[in-house]
Amino acid sequence: MTDALLTFEESLAKFDPAMGLEVHVELNTNSKMFCGCPTEFGAEPNTRVCPTCPGLPGAMPVVNRVAVESAMRIGLALNCEIAEWCRFARKNYFYPDMPKNFQTSQYDEPIAFDGFMDVTVPIDGGGPR
Repeated sequence: MTDALLTFEESLAKFDPAMGLEVHVELNTNSKMFCGCPTEFGAEPNTRVCPTCPGLPGAMPVVNRVAVESAMRIGLALNCEIAEWCRFARKNYFYPDMPKNFQTSQYDEPIAFDGFMDVTVPIDGGGPR
């Protein structure tokens, strides 16, 4: 048995869509996210790295304050709650171009959460797709 497809109008009336975002951004800061290495473009290869960049043993990351403040501003613009504290976690990957084999990310305790953005949906379902 197959269910009949809903019309666009029926879908809008029946469902309240909720979406989550995974955001990747290029920082507009003078240093990287987890170390003090500069972010200037055009330097010689491998000259903007320190022991923290490839995750060498004993190298401890330090979060970039300006980047966290920027994340909080974006969160406020998206009507989010700003966490009193958050956690960065390691997502393990085994890619040949990622020598430390992990990506530092936020998973279940992000800086900003439960936000919303009002979007106007045309009744006829038209508009950009």
